[in-house]
Amino acid sequence: MTIEAMPPVRWWRRCSIGTRLSLLCMLAALTAVGLFAGITDWRLSTNFSAEHLRFMQAKVAELQVDLDDAGGRPQALLGEIVKETEGTRLRQYEARVLAAGRVLGETPGMQRELPGAVFPAPMDGLPMAPLRVRHAGPRSYVLATVRLHSVDGDTPPVLQLALDVTRDVALQNSLRRALALAFLLLVPLLAFAGRWVAAQGLAPLARIAGAARSITPADLSARLPLTPPWPPELHDLVLVFNSMLARIEEAFARLSRFSVDLAHELRTPLANLGGELEVCLMRPREAVDYRVALESGLEECRRLNVLIENLLFMARAEHAEQALRCERFDVAQACAWVVAQHAPGAAARGIRIRQDGAATLVADPLLLRQALANLLGNAIRHSHDGGEVRIILQPLTEGVEIRVEDDGEGIEAPHLAHLFDRFYQVDAARRRGAGQGTGLGLSIVRSIVELHRGTVHVASVRGAGTTVTMHMPSARSACARPFHQQSSAHEV
Repeated sequence: MTIEAMPPVRWWRRCSIGTRLSLLCMLAALTAVGLFAGITDWRLSTNFSAEHLRFMQAKVAELQVDLDDAGGRPQALLGEIVKETEGTRLRQYEARVLAAGRVLGETPGMQRELPGAVFPAPMDGLPMAPLRVRHAGPRSYVLATVRLHSVDGDTPPVLQLALDVTRDVALQNSLRRALALAFLLLVPLLAFAGRWVAAQGLAPLARIAGAARSITPADLSARLPLTPPWPPELHDLVLVFNSMLARIEEAFARLSRFSVDLAHELRTPLANLGGELEVCLMRPREAVDYRVALESGLEECRRLNVLIENLLFMARAEHAEQALRCERFDVAQACAWVVAQHAPGAAARGIRIRQDGAATLVADPLLLRQALANLLGNAIRHSHDGGEVRIILQPLTEGVEIRVEDDGEGIEAPHLAHLFDRFYQVDAARRRGAGQGTGLGLSIVRSIVELHRGTVHVASVRGAGTTVTMHMPSARSACARPFHQQSSAHEV
């Protein structure tokens, strides 16, 4: 089995943030030190080269003056060169004079380290950069070959000049070794320093993690403390985290209430059904009694079926996968259809249903009728006998406003914020008499309106009636959201 090397990108992603910060700090510091060392070495080398060039040019100019003063005789140069170099143990420079390809004279011992073949080709005038560097054993030289000017027209002599730069080269090499050693020593130092800096910088995150571990499902009310102050970069994170905890706590509370309410709603019809069956089985009964028990059981089964359909509708609305079936239709005709469905029940109690206004809308007509049916059913249920329920349509620039008003018993203000919660009922006793529902009707209305990207709100005064207003946008983009079509959900 072969072991493949991990790609650099994957390895980097697997590293901890502390390791990344340490490596980045060390890399940045080493890069800065490397740039400093490189610039220092370059400046030192440049200065040395400029000084060497200036010396060579000055020496050539000086020897050219000596040659001119001697009437162009090369022997005068030899005397000057021997006088400056013969008696010096550490010679600053060495020189050789040639004429017609023949050596006329040179610094004593020069041939041993600097034969003529190592010098560059001769140039006219003063030496120009770059100069050739020659390393002869432990010593280093800068070489130049210059053709001097002759005053009498004879063949001009050629001067081979070698400047001893051993000390300069040694100084530059010593500086390079010192910089390299400092660079190597900085690697572990910067690694430890980077690790310490990363640990200090990530300490607030460790505090956040520690505080988050203390939050358990048993106590979701805990929050990250805002004191001592967090770094500015993490302050918003702490606020967002606390806000998220608040939403989670609210969601858990709603889920807990939903579970309790659902258990209650399922328990009641099941208890009724089971009780009636047990009574029937306690002793033989007439066929009529069995029929009444079966009809009552069938009613409870229908109630359970509608409850399940309503729950499935809202679950599909939250996790939609198919598109809404949108089309342009007459909202007044949809309202009239809903009114016709509820007219017999309203007439039995002497309640009048009045419809005003006209409008067209691009939406799902089946879902809109369902929302209207839930609102109208609620309005009729909570109206006084002989009262009136009004459906008012008002066209808007982008959509339509639909209001369902009644003059019934009304709702107290503390209940208004919870009316759209699942299973929420204003009647705390949760009676089933007088057509009391399951508390899912308004939740379904809100789900339908939000699927169309609209809004719904309730206004009510206790004893003066209730008004539910739906703002439905008329835009095909609002119908582009996916959704499982479910048209059989109705409020119990």
